[in-house]
Amino acid sequence: MKTILKIYTRVIVLLFPFFFLPIVYDGFGLGKNAFLVLSGIIGLILWLIDVLVNKRDVVVFNKFWGWLLLLGIWAAVTFLKLEPGAEMRAMVGGTGFGLILGLLIWSFLWMQIADKEEYKKQLAFLSISGVVVGIVSLLTFMVPNSKLPLIWPKDSQLVSIGQGWSVTGSILGEMILFVFLVWEWTKRLLKKLKDKVAFGEYLREAMSVVFFGLLLFLNIYKTIKLGWGYLDNKTAWMIAVEVLKNSPIFGVGLSGFGEAFLRFRPTSFNMTKFWAMTFDKSSMGILQIWTEMGVVGLALIFWGIGSWFKQRVSPAGAGFRSAQKYFWELGVLGLMILFLPLNTISIFLLVWLAANKLESSEKKMVLRVGENGLNVMPYLVTVVLLAGMGLVGFNLVKIVAGDFYWKKSLLAATKNEGVKTYELQIKAIEKNPTMADYRMIYSQTNLALVSNFLTKKDMTDEEKERASALVQQSVREAKAAIALNGKIADYWQNLAVIYKNLVGVVEGTADWSAQSYQQAISLNPANVSIYMDLGGLYYAAGDYESADRFFEKSVVNKNDYANAWYNWAYSAKQSGKLQMAINRMDQALKLVAADSEDYQKANEELTGWKKELEEVTKKQTDAAKTVTDDKEGQDLAPPVISPSPTQTQTQAQ
Repeated sequence: MKTILKIYTRVIVLLFPFFFLPIVYDGFGLGKNAFLVLSGIIGLILWLIDVLVNKRDVVVFNKFWGWLLLLGIWAAVTFLKLEPGAEMRAMVGGTGFGLILGLLIWSFLWMQIADKEEYKKQLAFLSISGVVVGIVSLLTFMVPNSKLPLIWPKDSQLVSIGQGWSVTGSILGEMILFVFLVWEWTKRLLKKLKDKVAFGEYLREAMSVVFFGLLLFLNIYKTIKLGWGYLDNKTAWMIAVEVLKNSPIFGVGLSGFGEAFLRFRPTSFNMTKFWAMTFDKSSMGILQIWTEMGVVGLALIFWGIGSWFKQRVSPAGAGFRSAQKYFWELGVLGLMILFLPLNTISIFLLVWLAANKLESSEKKMVLRVGENGLNVMPYLVTVVLLAGMGLVGFNLVKIVAGDFYWKKSLLAATKNEGVKTYELQIKAIEKNPTMADYRMIYSQTNLALVSNFLTKKDMTDEEKERASALVQQSVREAKAAIALNGKIADYWQNLAVIYKNLVGVVEGTADWSAQSYQQAISLNPANVSIYMDLGGLYYAAGDYESADRFFEKSVVNKNDYANAWYNWAYSAKQSGKLQMAINRMDQALKLVAADSEDYQKANEELTGWKKELEEVTKKQTDAAKTVTDDKEGQDLAPPVISPSPTQTQTQAQ
């Protein structure tokens, strides 16, 4: 059975780098995590069978696994403090709780079967995986940009290949994999060259170094060509500091960086080319750990770094498990995790290498009972693990099923199949009711179906009832998303938009929309679009002064945003501030390409406003001149001469 477990482990090591689940919406994040956890559960079952059949009472641990377990426990503490929707986000996130759980299982299994020969075989399988990744990378690189995106198959869209697509999930993941493989094969090549073996005996090593080295340079070229599409260090640092002020101990929770980004990013970020994007990863792993797991998580990381330094002086005689040979290799992987954006591949490789190569020790599983001294510990461990695996596996399968139906619903939406979209989204929510994003999009689907009824001139009573039910359902689901995770501004903005669409249909929705927008602003104060939407709400209601105030805030948050200047100009125009409106429209034109339709439209409006201002000015000038002429034409009355005081008056004085 142990042999079967070894073969199974090699297959998993081969598959993981390029595994993704195309039948679900999040094929790389949820797909890899689900694969890691579910395959780990199967691996644990194989190990338990071996323990029971062969009556093994020994398990193998090393200090790294103990450190990883502590990190997992703290992650669980922060996980349990989250709202239900945030918990689900942390479970399915690419570098969230699911990844930690899967790696805890697999690092344990790797330690149980670790030996020198087994590591070589697993490395061989990992290298085969690198070859597969490399071939796919070369093929996608050779596809002309004019042919992108490649969608296969057309109907179900299981795979959509565009610029920057990688079978590992990211070009950064590819680069890290090739760095590791180049390091490993170079090390083996140098050893054979040092031993002065014949050319044929190091040909495989030499070819591996050249092949993976070329692929590494190809990925560097891709990165340079496409640009570094990650968050900048300055913004990431400012977010981490703000989280330290607000939640120093626990942070924002696993996979919560996206929430922290919305709440704490500085307005200066709006001046970058990525201003309209939301980042769910920090610029560096260490800043993300700090943001999501607080100072305790940061302290655990520094403890791990200290333990790594201590391995440098590992005692002689530790054999192949001595970390001295792998000190720098582990260090380089650690540095890539800490100072590059967190990536599943780099974390996987570090845990795999540490589990196989760090010095470990054996622990007995012994708890004897009865007169015969029966050791019941293996059976107790089996029962506990099977119960835990059953619970985790059952819930994870439901999560995957929910994401499967969710992707099908979005594909149906692209084909304008409204009823099918609606039904599939209900199935997705039934499988995973705590996924807040499902509720938010489902609320929009209900609202879209309502609009189909409202376009009809003569609605039947049944259609009116159906439309009313959809309206109520739309609002209810939008509120459900907030109830699951009320700290995400997008959910409040979604509710505000739904209320905004019901203005004039349902009484009071204008006020409710404004209140929801205000809540969204408090959670995402640097977001330009929320100010624009709220300003638009007031503008439509005829409250131009309030509209002007919020359009101004849009400009303050992003002073090179042409649309904000345009709207701000119109609020001034409607408020009777024509000169101010012209100045703002003129600024908007400076921010728009001169050959665009928007420029032509705005320029025509500006020209009309200038003529209007000239006419108003002319009328005012003519009116002022008329008043002046009238005054000049009037007869001036002669001055009144006061009589001189008489002699008597003078004497009296």
